Amino acid sequence: MRGEPSIDLIEEWEQTLDADLLHHLTPARRLPGLRRPLGVNELPAGAQAALADGIGRHGLEDLLIVPPAERTYGWQRRRCIYAPPCVLGLGERAVALWVQALPAPGIRVLVPLSEIAAIAQQAHGTRRQLLVTGRAGRLPVRYDAASDMFMDAWTHRLRGRTAGEPARVPADYPGIPDDRRSAFEPATLRLDSDDEVVIAGRPGRRACLLAVTPRELVILRSAPSANPPGRRADSLYVPRHAIEDAGIRSGSLVLRSAGVDLRVGLRSRKAVAAASAWLGQVLNDHGRSDPGQL
Repeated sequence: MRGEPSIDLIEEWEQTLDADLLHHLTPARRLPGLRRPLGVNELPAGAQAALADGIGRHGLEDLLIVPPAERTYGWQRRRCIYAPPCVLGLGERAVALWVQALPAPGIRVLVPLSEIAAIAQQAHGTRRQLLVTGRAGRLPVRYDAASDMFMDAWTHRLRGRTAGEPARVPADYPGIPDDRRSAFEPATLRLDSDDEVVIAGRPGRRACLLAVTPRELVILRSAPSANPPGRRADSLYVPRHAIEDAGIRSGSLVLRSAGVDLRVGLRSRKAVAAASAWLGQVLNDHGRSDPGQL
C-alpha cells in the first residue's frame, strides 16, 4: 500500500557498506535516541535556518533530533545501512527532514501540511518507523522503541495540525456494541480519551481495527512476528478532509486522499462491513458522493 511504511527500504541519503567499515562512520559511544533539542545551539550547523525557511514558524518542541544509526541487512547480515544525523521539523506550513549527508547537508524531504494524505506508524519488534505520505513525496523516519514517547508526542502534534475541521461521526452500526467498547483503550489507537469515536473490527492476536473520529479515519493492524520476535503493528491516520474517494475492493479499503492512492488490506469481516457502511457518510460530510462498492 502506498502510505504504508517499509522498514527495510533504503533511502537515497543512506549509505550501504560492509559491516567492518561501519566504525569509521558511527561514534564509539552509543548516542541516545530521538530527543527534543534543549536549545538552538544543540542543533547541527545550518539545520535551524534551513528548517525555518522550509516549514515556517515553529518552536523547539516541534523539532526532533534523530541521531546517526545503523542496521544490518541481507541473508548473512554482513552488509549495513548507515543513516546520518537528521532533524525532523514541524512548522505552520510543512513537515520536513533535514539530513546531514553528502553531498551537502540540507532538507531532503518536505511535505506541505495541506498535501498530507496519510500518517503511518509501524512497529516491528523494537524497530519503529514513521512515514508521512504527501502528494509530492514521502517522509520516513526510523527509530527505536525507546523513543516512542518523543515520537508519539510529535506525531500527535502533526496529526492535530493536519486534521482540519471536525465532522460528524458515523452511526454506531455495524461497530462494536457499547458493552465491548471498554475493551479498546484510546491509547491502542493513539486517540485522546475524550475523542468521539466509533470502532469496528477484530481484536486479539491478529487484530484489525477501524475507527472514525470527527477528524480522522484510523486503521490499526497487528499480528505476532517471529523475526524479529514480538509483534508487528501498523497504524494509519488519514485526515477526513483529505479523502477524495473511497471504496471496498476484494477485502481491502481503497482510498484516494490528497491526490494519493492508498490501499489497506482489512483482515476482519466486521472492519470491511463497517468501512462499507461508513464511507458514504464520511464522504458526504465533505460534499462528495457515496462511492459504494468498488
